[in-house]
Amino acid sequence: MHKRVHFNRYEGQRMPENSALVTRQTRYGNPFTVEEFGREEALRLFKIYLDWAIKWKLLDLDPLAGKDLACNCQLNEACHADILLAKINELKTS
Repeated sequence: MHKRVHFNRYEGQRMPENSALVTRQTRYGNPFTVEEFGREEALRLFKIYLDWAIKWKLLDLDPLAGKDLACNCQLNEACHADILLAKINELKTS
């Protein structure tokens, strides 16, 4: 089972092996900020956005399959990478 990993290039970290970057600056980042919407609402909106983007073939999750997802959220915080992982697993079993 793949997981979410914490990554922050500004802390001098290197990308873990077999991981994909999903921070806001990537195509897989959450466009809804915690600062603007609060964490719970930003994640709720991201889930809706992700379903819509997949339905209309605007976002392909295949490049993320089989990889850990690296984001700069702390591991004890809910993160959009958790939603991505769940969606990848859901699509894999469908």
